[in-house]
Amino acid sequence: MNLEPSGWRVFRLGRTLRKEQRNFWFGSTLAAAVFSPEHDGACRPWQTGRHCALVLLVLACIVGCSGSGPSTSPSPAGGSTTAPAGPSRVKSYHNIAELKADSDAIVRVQATDRTQTTVISGIPFTITDVHVTEVIRGTLPSTIRIRQTDTGGVGGDDILKPGSSYLLFLERFARDGEDVTNQYAVVGVKAGLYLEDSGQVSQQDTTSPQLPQVLPVRDLKAQVNG
Repeated sequence: MNLEPSGWRVFRLGRTLRKEQRNFWFGSTLAAAVFSPEHDGACRPWQTGRHCALVLLVLACIVGCSGSGPSTSPSPAGGSTTAPAGPSRVKSYHNIAELKADSDAIVRVQATDRTQTTVISGIPFTITDVHVTEVIRGTLPSTIRIRQTDTGGVGGDDILKPGSSYLLFLERFARDGEDVTNQYAVVGVKAGLYLEDSGQVSQQDTTSPQLPQVLPVRDLKAQVNG
C-alpha cells in the first residue's frame, strides 16, 4: 500500500511534467534550428550529414534520459548460496548420545594399508579396509570398509592411517549401481571419528568442539551403553 502523502505525490508529478516540458522545448528548438519547414523537415542545403547525425544523436539522448530512471538489480533474499565442494553434514553433534542415535554401528577398529580411491561428481573418496577389534553396538563382520571424503587429498589428515586404531560411529553407505558391500561412512563426516591411543580416544573433528575431546575408552563405552 502506498502511504505517501497526496501533496507530495502532486509535487513530484509537477516536477516530472516540468522536466518533460523542458526536454520537449529543447528538442523542438534544436530541431527547428536544423530542419526547414518549407523543405518538409529535410536538411537545408548548407547542412552536412555530420550536422544531421549529431542532432539526431542529441535528440535520442534526451528521449532516453527523460524516459528512464535509476534502477537497481534485486539481490536474492538472504544472500547467495554456493554449492559445497564436497559432502557436508546436515546437523551438528553436541554429545555422544546424538552420535549414537544416528549410528548403525559403533566399533573399535585398526586400519590396514589396503585402500581404494574413487571420484564421484568430482569429489574424491578414499575407502580403507579395517579390522574390527570390538563391536560396541551393532553387528558387523571382522573386516569392513570405511569410505571417507578425501578433503585433505590422498593420504591427508582426514584419512585413516595404516596401523592406527580408532573408535568409530558409523552409518551404512549406499549407492545405486555400485558394489558397497560392508561399506560404512563416519557419522557427521568426521564427528564420529575418534583416534585411539594408550587406552584413550581423542576427537578428530575440529569443527565439533561440543563433543568430548579426550576421554578413556571405558568412559566413552559407558556413555554409549548407558
